[in-house]
Amino acid sequence: MKKRTVIAIGIVILLGVAGGRDLYTTFYPQHMINIDGKRLHLGRVYSQHLLSTVVITGDDETLLTVTAPITAVVKQVTVKLQNEVKEGNQSLPDGAKMQLATAYFNTNITLHLSTVVTYNTQHYASISMLPLEAVTVNYTVNDELQFNDIIELVQRYQNKIQQIFNNEYNFIN
Repeated sequence: MKKRTVIAIGIVILLGVAGGRDLYTTFYPQHMINIDGKRLHLGRVYSQHLLSTVVITGDDETLLTVTAPITAVVKQVTVKLQNEVKEGNQSLPDGAKMQLATAYFNTNITLHLSTVVTYNTQHYASISMLPLEAVTVNYTVNDELQFNDIIELVQRYQNKIQQIFNNEYNFIN
């Protein structure tokens, strides 16, 4: 009988320790991120935001820049490219008007995409993580990368970054 009681008490204590650890991490999260090779303890995360930047350069000048929340970056790029088409069409005769699907930059371009995460946490009022992923792609004028292709590339980038964020850096469920 004493042996059973000792085993039962041992099991209750073991379950209490395991449950206590889970309860502790519920109230005191141990969220960690790496910035510049250093692990930072965030504690409880109150808010998190993804901010994406799209920069298109050509002939050593910036042709287009958009910085927006990741959920709006595709829309913002689309609006800017539509404005480029409208401006270009003002000087063209009616039969030669461009459309978003056929317009392209008539120079070699570099497309740079990056996204940073900003956290508001228990231990830091505002901390930005280095870019989750930065992508730079070069295109020649011969590629005739159309504006719709740029929008599609930004959409694929947005989807990929959102998935990476959700899998590895999303601390608010």
